Formats: sequence, structure tokens, C-alpha cells
Amino acid sequence: MPRYFYRCNHCEQEFKVVHGMSEKLSECKFCSSNEVVRIPQMTMIVKPQSSEAKRVHEAIEDNKQIFKEMEKEARNQIYDD
Repeated sequence: MPRYFYRCNHCEQEFKVVHGMSEKLSECKFCSSNEVVRIPQMTMIVKPQSSEAKRVHEAIEDNKQIFKEMEKEARNQIYDD
């Protein structure tokens, strides 16, 4: 069953309710007012990372480290004019 978050405009309480997708809450759990509004929630889908994506991520992190080391060397370098 999906979870939905509601806010009562009368008593200003926020609460979570579990009910079917086609159902709607009609009154507040706290004050029994019918001034409840559903609070939109962001859905999150997590996909497992593929082996190619892992390799790309590792390569990016390795290159970041290389560039940091090169930057340190360049800053410590003494240049002749």
C-alpha cells in the first residue's frame, strides 16, 4: 500500500496515511476537519549501477586525483621569466 502525506489546513498538523491509490482522505486524523490537503512527494527510483557505469565513475575519480596532483606540482613549480 502506498504512503501519502497530508496537511490539515484547520489544525496545521502534518501526518502520514497508508491507503490505496484510488482512495482519498476526507478528514483530519487529529481534529476531524475536512480541510485536508495531500502533500506531493517526490518518488525515487534506484537502479543498480551497471559495470560500465562503475568503470566510468572510477575513471572520472582517478582523473580528478591526477589533475589535483598536477595542479599541486604546477603551483610549486618555479618559472623563469
